[in-house]
Amino acid sequence: MMITMGICGTVLMTVFVLVAVVDEFARNYAQRQAGVRLQQLAWQMRDSLNRGMQDAFSDLSLLSELTEVREASEPADMRRAMEHMQRMAPNYAWIGVANPDGTVYAATQKLLEGKDVSSRPWFQNARSGVAAVDYHPALLLEKKLPPGADPWRFVDVSVPVLRRDGSVRGIMGAHLSWGWAREIAKNLLAPASQQYGLQILIVRNDDTVLLGPKSMEEKTLASPAVERARRGASGAVDEMADGERYLTGFALTGQEVGFPTLKWAVLVRQPYRDAMADFDVLQDRIILVGAALALLLGGAGLLFARRVSAPLISLADAFEHYEPEHPTQVPVVSQFHEVHLLSSTLADMVRREERHLASLQRLNENLEQTVRVRTHEIEAKARQLEQALEKQRQIQTQLQESEAELRATLHNANDAFIAFDEHFNVQEWNGQAERLLGWTRSEMLGRSLVDTILTPQMRAARQIGMRQFLEHGDSAMVNQRVEIEVLRRDGVSVPVEVSVAHVTRRTGHLFIAFMHDITARRALHASLESMAMKDMLTDLPNRRALMHKLPEALARAGRTGKPLAVFFLDLDGFKGINDRYGHDAGDELLRILAQRIVSTVRRTDLVARLAGDEFVVLLDLLRARDDALEVARKLLVVLAEPFALEAATVQLSGSIGIAMHEPGSSERADTLLCRADAAMYEAKKGGKSRFALALPA
Repeated sequence: MMITMGICGTVLMTVFVLVAVVDEFARNYAQRQAGVRLQQLAWQMRDSLNRGMQDAFSDLSLLSELTEVREASEPADMRRAMEHMQRMAPNYAWIGVANPDGTVYAATQKLLEGKDVSSRPWFQNARSGVAAVDYHPALLLEKKLPPGADPWRFVDVSVPVLRRDGSVRGIMGAHLSWGWAREIAKNLLAPASQQYGLQILIVRNDDTVLLGPKSMEEKTLASPAVERARRGASGAVDEMADGERYLTGFALTGQEVGFPTLKWAVLVRQPYRDAMADFDVLQDRIILVGAALALLLGGAGLLFARRVSAPLISLADAFEHYEPEHPTQVPVVSQFHEVHLLSSTLADMVRREERHLASLQRLNENLEQTVRVRTHEIEAKARQLEQALEKQRQIQTQLQESEAELRATLHNANDAFIAFDEHFNVQEWNGQAERLLGWTRSEMLGRSLVDTILTPQMRAARQIGMRQFLEHGDSAMVNQRVEIEVLRRDGVSVPVEVSVAHVTRRTGHLFIAFMHDITARRALHASLESMAMKDMLTDLPNRRALMHKLPEALARAGRTGKPLAVFFLDLDGFKGINDRYGHDAGDELLRILAQRIVSTVRRTDLVARLAGDEFVVLLDLLRARDDALEVARKLLVVLAEPFALEAATVQLSGSIGIAMHEPGSSERADTLLCRADAAMYEAKKGGKSRFALALPA
């Protein structure tokens, strides 16, 4: 009876201890994995905020370099450029330029023009360079902006505006709508937030919640995760907030980004019960399986113990009723070798009881030792079997959970995710990659990127780069953020920003690429670059475009052996038109004049407006100097023709300075332009309505 109880008790205790250990290990693992997921979401939110601030500074810096902004003579010139930027990027609720004294000179939709903003932080901070101002409510714009979802909260960015001579023209500021941050959070969480209870919080350095659940916004939040994020750390913590337990991932914006920005603590948290929901299901299953296994092994141990002890019970009963005066037949049992020996000995005990008493005792001890050894062997094998089965189930469950979590995270990522091997064969392809490039995941798995998305110009270079990486461990394509062109399924080229990471596998290599579409950003920059090369009033090339084209013309003259000429043209009496009829009439006259000059010269010649009524004409591939003089005479004729304006019909004249450049001369573009300018002033001194030829350099 004791042997049976001992075997059953040992089996049950072993099962219960194993279940407890497995349960604790599974809980810790599930909590760590949930923390890693939340930390990764916090990193993505941080990177999106940093990228948004960088784009804002890039946009404003490029806008401040435009000639229409730096050298504007009227607010309307600036306003056109800023409103174009606002149409391209609607998150800018307001863009304006303030004079050095703090008065708004020009702004989008004329909002706040003439208002004093000298005390505003964005104006003060930008005096010493590019600046950013933290999340704040609208003050001056509160009664002027249209109603919207989130119209009164902004982040300000500002840059100084410098003239060509380096003097300060003013301060350009922009209100970046806080709806920008909300849109990032919305795109990052959807649709996971409603299903798993995820929350994204942005916390300012004074513990104020800038973004989060409506009930928490603009209230203070005390959290260990915020304190750790401010120290520059990132990770996940288990914390209590509002009477509820949360798992919280955290990160800090603005670290090592290379441009002025704001440091916000980014928290991604999830109620502990939601984060551990899968574990709770697993725990119930572990307990159920453990109980069933305990009953099964306990029953098996009971049957085994009863089978082992039954022969011994039979012998003990015979020995108990043995009386020397009345000998009885002792049964001989043959199930086990030891029991058989014992029963044979007891059968002969009637004749040799005293002589073999010691032998009987030793046999009994051997029997007990054998039972203990066999019992320990059974227990050890049962433990090994249980551990192996449980480990296999645990590993399978973990792999299934990790695969599901990773697939859900990558499928909902904002960037296209592509995993491929050293032969460029696709191993993974998420939903954003399907939307960006047009191929479905099932179509791309196992296919080569070289034959699908890489352009013909890139294929050889990428294959060479892969060989270099496999041989030497370094390549320009790994651990770098680069901009390249890729092909969609319909053959259209798409500009993207790509970062590639490398993972070493037991057999072969795995490369992980995140891809972000930058078509809109390139279009904006191209539009701004085009604006920077044009005069906004006459639609002619401006000074910047002229200084870009003139060196090319000088080089072309050297190659072809044909001279070129530069005309510097200025109206006589233009200021009087502005004073008498107003700037609108002056602008109308300049537009008409630009059309006359363009129609007079050849299509291949360049006509540019420098500023005011100053124009430059570039004539290249001339046969002789007389060709240039003939064009100058034609221009003087069209300049003298009446200008029919809305306000009045006026008649002016013009003066032209001509500088010739002969092939083989080493004269620079700026020197040639200065000679033409000086010749124009000589023409004015000689009586106006004439041209003068500059002396050779």
